[in-house]
Amino acid sequence: MNTEKPRLRSLLLKMRRDFSTQEVNEKSQRILSHLQAFPPFLHAQTVVLYSAETDEVQTEAIWHEAVSQGKAVYYPRISADRADLEFVRRLPNVPLVPGTFNIPSPPGNELLTGLSTTDVVLTPGVGFDKAGHRLGRGKGYYDRAFRGVLAHACRVALAFECQVVSRIPVAVTDERVHYIATDTGGVERCREL
Repeated sequence: MNTEKPRLRSLLLKMRRDFSTQEVNEKSQRILSHLQAFPPFLHAQTVVLYSAETDEVQTEAIWHEAVSQGKAVYYPRISADRADLEFVRRLPNVPLVPGTFNIPSPPGNELLTGLSTTDVVLTPGVGFDKAGHRLGRGKGYYDRAFRGVLAHACRVALAFECQVVSRIPVAVTDERVHYIATDTGGVERCREL
């Protein structure tokens, strides 16, 4: 497994980078339309989102949808000691600002202290499998957050169809997602192990 994850991560990142801006935007719009019909998203009072890189599922339209529904929306930012993620609320009409590692996040200090089972975490990742295993960037930030402040929420991966593979190699510290939202498959529940 020591070389499996880096090799798969490299392959999936390359596939994602091959999409044009137009393809990324069209696929992202299809994912938003699936979320608009997904009951856990519709009923959530609080949503955790992320600032997307140019080749990831774009999230700004999801942000606008969540705000229009009156939801509180939080974004991750790396803590001052760079050990973990903290999640800060983005208020309407407030743009994201560059943070640690130049990752955009909301200004301010209204931090998330916990979530309920009716809240939703829209989760980034490099790859996923149908069992909900997630391949991230390799730092373990989301895995630790899923065991902490995000523990009780519904976890929904946002992914292009090409990011869903037959098997993600896992370690004991890896956390799963509950659903995967893709551009072609809608929002699918991950199979139980």
